[in-house]
Amino acid sequence: MLASSELDKIKHNAGKLPLFVRHVAPHGLHCEVIVYFPPEAKSVAKHYLATPCLMPDESALTPL
Repeated sequence: MLASSELDKIKHNAGKLPLFVRHVAPHGLHCEVIVYFPPEAKSVAKHYLATPCLMPDESALTPL
């Protein structure tokens, strides 16, 4: 699945709340896209079944 269409949906549902993404390529060619929701976006995160995690390294994040 292409991540861009799903990311567009997530961004739309978040409105003006800041979201961040990180691209991880653990197996070479294909990458995983991880979306980080700040605490104020809890309801959006819950809608997407996101799980809580520790604060990521901000230098590895890109604003969505």
